Amino acid sequence: MSKLTKLVILIVLSLSVYFIYNITMNSKYKIINLGDKLSLGYNSYGIKEASYIDYYKDYLLKEKKEVEIINEYSKENQSIKNILYTIKNTSSIKKDLLDSNILIITLGYNDLLYDLSLEENKNPYSLNKIISDIKTDYNDLIKEISKYYHKDIIVIGYYKSNKNDYYINQGIIRLNQLLKSNKNIYYINTYDLINNPKYFNNPDSYYPNIQAYQLISKKIISKTLEIS
Repeated sequence: MSKLTKLVILIVLSLSVYFIYNITMNSKYKIINLGDKLSLGYNSYGIKEASYIDYYKDYLLKEKKEVEIINEYSKENQSIKNILYTIKNTSSIKKDLLDSNILIITLGYNDLLYDLSLEENKNPYSLNKIISDIKTDYNDLIKEISKYYHKDIIVIGYYKSNKNDYYINQGIIRLNQLLKSNKNIYYINTYDLINNPKYFNNPDSYYPNIQAYQLISKKIISKTLEIS
Protein backbone atom coordinates (compact mmCIF):
# COMPACT_ATOMS: atom_id res chain seq x y z
CA MET A 1 0.00 0.00 0.00
CA SER A 2 1.49 3.32 -1.07
CA LYS A 3 2.05 6.26 1.26
CA LEU A 4 -0.49 8.26 -0.71
CA THR A 5 -3.15 5.58 -0.27
CA LYS A 6 -2.44 5.39 3.46
CA LEU A 7 -2.72 9.16 3.72
CA VAL A 8 -6.05 9.17 1.87
CA ILE A 9 -7.41 6.42 4.15
CA LEU A 10 -6.24 8.32 7.23
CA ILE A 11 -7.92 11.52 6.05
CA VAL A 12 -11.17 9.68 5.27
CA LEU A 13 -11.19 8.00 8.67
CA SER A 14 -10.44 11.28 10.44
CA LEU A 15 -13.25 13.05 8.58
CA SER A 16 -15.64 10.22 9.37
CA VAL A 17 -14.86 10.44 13.08
CA TYR A 18 -15.24 14.23 12.93
CA PHE A 19 -18.65 14.10 11.23
CA ILE A 20 -19.94 11.31 13.49
CA TYR A 21 -18.82 13.30 16.54
CA ASN A 22 -20.55 16.43 15.32
CA ILE A 23 -23.76 14.63 14.43
CA THR A 24 -23.78 13.05 17.90
CA MET A 25 -23.09 16.32 19.64
CA ASN A 26 -25.62 18.26 17.61
CA SER A 27 -28.35 15.72 18.31
CA LYS A 28 -28.21 16.54 22.02
CA TYR A 29 -30.26 19.52 23.13
CA LYS A 30 -28.43 21.20 25.98
CA ILE A 31 -30.21 23.56 28.36
CA ILE A 32 -28.54 25.74 30.97
CA ASN A 33 -30.91 26.32 33.86
CA LEU A 34 -29.51 29.37 35.63
CA GLY A 35 -31.33 30.62 38.68
CA ASP A 36 -32.52 30.46 42.27
CA LYS A 37 -34.91 28.26 44.28
CA LEU A 38 -37.68 28.86 41.76
CA SER A 39 -35.52 27.42 38.98
CA LEU A 40 -34.80 24.37 41.14
CA GLY A 41 -38.48 23.58 41.76
CA TYR A 42 -38.85 24.18 45.48
CA ASN A 43 -42.42 23.89 46.66
CA SER A 44 -44.36 25.80 49.31
CA TYR A 45 -42.95 23.63 52.09
CA GLY A 46 -39.27 23.99 51.19
CA ILE A 47 -39.04 20.63 49.44
CA LYS A 48 -37.32 20.36 46.07
CA GLU A 49 -39.67 18.78 43.52
CA ALA A 50 -39.95 19.19 39.76
CA SER A 51 -39.29 22.61 38.28
CA TYR A 52 -40.49 24.12 35.01
CA ILE A 53 -37.21 22.96 33.49
CA ASP A 54 -38.13 19.32 34.18
CA TYR A 55 -41.50 19.67 32.46
CA TYR A 56 -39.81 21.43 29.56
CA LYS A 57 -37.42 18.48 29.32
CA ASP A 58 -40.37 16.06 29.21
CA TYR A 59 -41.78 18.04 26.28
CA LEU A 60 -38.47 17.90 24.41
CA LEU A 61 -38.14 14.16 24.99
CA LYS A 62 -41.55 13.67 23.39
CA GLU A 63 -40.10 15.50 20.38
CA LYS A 64 -37.46 12.72 20.28
CA LYS A 65 -34.60 14.94 21.34
CA GLU A 66 -31.72 13.82 23.53
CA VAL A 67 -31.78 16.38 26.33
CA GLU A 68 -29.18 17.43 28.85
CA ILE A 69 -30.01 19.92 31.59
CA ILE A 70 -27.12 21.77 33.19
CA ASN A 71 -28.40 22.60 36.66
CA GLU A 72 -25.15 23.11 38.54
CA TYR A 73 -25.27 26.91 38.34
CA SER A 74 -28.69 27.12 39.99
CA LYS A 75 -28.54 27.51 43.75
CA GLU A 76 -31.02 28.37 46.51
CA ASN A 77 -29.32 31.68 47.24
CA GLN A 78 -28.07 32.40 43.73
CA SER A 79 -27.84 36.08 42.83
CA ILE A 80 -27.10 38.07 39.69
CA LYS A 81 -23.89 39.39 41.22
CA ASN A 82 -22.67 35.90 42.18
CA ILE A 83 -23.29 34.32 38.79
CA LEU A 84 -21.70 37.30 37.03
CA TYR A 85 -18.56 36.70 39.11
CA THR A 86 -18.70 32.97 38.30
CA ILE A 87 -18.85 33.53 34.55
CA LYS A 88 -15.97 35.98 34.65
CA ASN A 89 -13.76 33.63 36.66
CA THR A 90 -14.75 30.05 35.79
CA SER A 91 -13.82 28.33 32.52
CA SER A 92 -16.35 25.48 32.87
CA ILE A 93 -19.39 27.74 32.68
CA LYS A 94 -17.92 29.53 29.66
CA LYS A 95 -17.62 26.16 27.90
CA ASP A 96 -21.17 25.21 28.87
CA LEU A 97 -22.44 28.51 27.48
CA LEU A 98 -20.62 27.87 24.20
CA ASP A 99 -22.08 24.35 23.90
CA SER A 100 -25.70 24.99 24.93
CA ASN A 101 -28.80 25.33 22.77
CA ILE A 102 -30.84 27.45 25.11
CA LEU A 103 -30.35 29.41 28.33
CA ILE A 104 -33.16 29.93 30.84
CA ILE A 105 -32.57 32.50 33.58
CA THR A 106 -34.52 33.14 36.78
CA LEU A 107 -32.54 35.65 38.80
CA GLY A 108 -33.08 38.86 40.73
CA TYR A 109 -35.45 37.96 43.56
CA ASN A 110 -32.64 37.06 45.97
CA ASP A 111 -30.84 40.30 45.08
CA LEU A 112 -33.98 42.29 45.84
CA LEU A 113 -34.68 40.59 49.18
CA TYR A 114 -31.07 40.84 50.33
CA ASP A 115 -30.73 44.51 49.47
CA LEU A 116 -34.06 45.34 51.10
CA SER A 117 -32.98 43.49 54.26
CA LEU A 118 -30.02 45.87 54.60
CA GLU A 119 -32.29 48.93 54.66
CA GLU A 120 -33.26 49.98 58.18
CA ASN A 121 -35.64 52.64 56.91
CA LYS A 122 -37.14 51.60 53.60
CA ASN A 123 -38.42 54.41 51.41
CA PRO A 124 -39.02 55.09 47.70
CA TYR A 125 -35.51 56.52 47.31
CA SER A 126 -33.79 53.46 48.78
CA LEU A 127 -35.91 51.21 46.57
CA ASN A 128 -34.90 53.25 43.53
CA LYS A 129 -31.23 52.79 44.45
CA ILE A 130 -31.68 49.03 44.92
CA ILE A 131 -33.42 48.61 41.56
CA SER A 132 -30.79 50.76 39.83
CA ASP A 133 -27.97 48.61 41.24
CA ILE A 134 -29.74 45.37 40.23
CA LYS A 135 -30.29 46.74 36.74
CA THR A 136 -26.59 47.49 36.35
CA ASP A 137 -25.62 43.97 37.48
CA TYR A 138 -28.30 42.37 35.29
CA ASN A 139 -27.27 44.18 32.12
CA ASP A 140 -23.62 43.40 32.89
CA LEU A 141 -24.60 39.74 33.26
CA ILE A 142 -26.38 39.56 29.90
CA LYS A 143 -23.43 41.34 28.28
CA GLU A 144 -20.96 38.90 29.81
CA ILE A 145 -23.07 35.88 28.81
CA SER A 146 -23.24 37.18 25.23
CA LYS A 147 -19.46 36.91 24.93
CA TYR A 148 -19.77 33.11 24.95
CA TYR A 149 -23.39 32.34 24.15
CA HIS A 150 -25.06 33.51 20.94
CA LYS A 151 -28.43 31.79 21.00
CA ASP A 152 -31.77 32.47 22.67
CA ILE A 153 -31.90 33.68 26.26
CA ILE A 154 -35.20 33.26 28.08
CA VAL A 155 -35.66 35.25 31.29
CA ILE A 156 -38.49 34.35 33.64
CA GLY A 157 -40.03 37.14 35.66
CA TYR A 158 -41.42 36.98 39.17
CA TYR A 159 -44.93 37.03 40.56
CA LYS A 160 -46.44 38.88 43.50
CA SER A 161 -45.34 37.89 46.97
CA ASN A 162 -47.94 36.55 49.38
CA LYS A 163 -46.41 38.71 52.10
CA ASN A 164 -48.16 41.98 52.74
CA ASP A 165 -44.95 43.98 52.28
CA TYR A 166 -45.26 47.10 50.15
CA TYR A 167 -41.58 47.38 49.29
CA ILE A 168 -41.14 43.71 48.37
CA ASN A 169 -44.13 43.80 46.04
CA GLN A 170 -43.22 47.16 44.55
CA GLY A 171 -39.70 45.83 44.17
CA ILE A 172 -40.96 42.77 42.28
CA ILE A 173 -42.92 45.00 39.88
CA ARG A 174 -39.86 47.18 39.31
CA LEU A 175 -37.61 44.11 39.02
CA ASN A 176 -39.82 42.63 36.31
CA GLN A 177 -39.72 45.89 34.40
CA LEU A 178 -35.93 45.94 34.32
CA LEU A 179 -35.66 42.22 33.47
CA LYS A 180 -37.98 42.74 30.52
CA SER A 181 -36.24 45.90 29.33
CA ASN A 182 -33.07 44.19 28.10
CA LYS A 183 -33.36 43.84 24.32
CA ASN A 184 -31.16 40.74 24.14
CA ILE A 185 -33.56 38.43 25.95
CA TYR A 186 -37.02 36.89 25.60
CA TYR A 187 -39.11 37.58 28.67
CA ILE A 188 -41.78 35.41 30.26
CA ASN A 189 -44.30 37.24 32.42
CA THR A 190 -45.47 35.19 35.41
CA TYR A 191 -46.88 38.09 37.42
CA ASP A 192 -50.43 37.62 36.15
CA LEU A 193 -49.95 33.99 35.14
CA ILE A 194 -50.04 32.47 38.60
CA ASN A 195 -51.79 35.25 40.49
CA ASN A 196 -54.21 32.80 42.09
CA PRO A 197 -54.26 31.11 45.55
CA LYS A 198 -54.75 27.70 43.90
CA TYR A 199 -51.09 27.76 42.83
CA PHE A 200 -49.84 28.05 46.42
CA ASN A 201 -50.36 25.17 48.82
CA ASN A 202 -48.83 27.19 51.64
CA PRO A 203 -49.93 30.85 51.68
CA ASP A 204 -46.94 31.77 53.88
CA SER A 205 -44.41 30.68 51.25
CA TYR A 206 -43.34 32.43 48.08
CA TYR A 207 -42.83 29.16 46.22
CA PRO A 208 -45.71 27.59 44.27
CA ASN A 209 -47.04 24.10 43.64
CA ILE A 210 -46.58 21.66 40.76
CA GLN A 211 -49.46 23.15 38.77
CA ALA A 212 -47.71 26.53 38.74
CA TYR A 213 -44.42 25.02 37.57
CA GLN A 214 -46.26 23.17 34.81
CA LEU A 215 -47.92 26.39 33.74
CA ILE A 216 -44.58 28.21 33.55
CA SER A 217 -43.15 25.35 31.49
CA LYS A 218 -46.00 25.76 28.99
CA LYS A 219 -45.04 29.42 28.63
CA ILE A 220 -41.44 28.38 28.00
CA ILE A 221 -42.60 25.95 25.31
CA SER A 222 -44.77 28.62 23.69
CA LYS A 223 -41.91 31.13 23.77
CA THR A 224 -39.42 28.71 22.22
CA LEU A 225 -41.88 27.85 19.45
CA GLU A 226 -42.49 31.55 18.88
CA ILE A 227 -38.78 32.41 18.51
CA SER A 228 -37.66 29.26 16.70
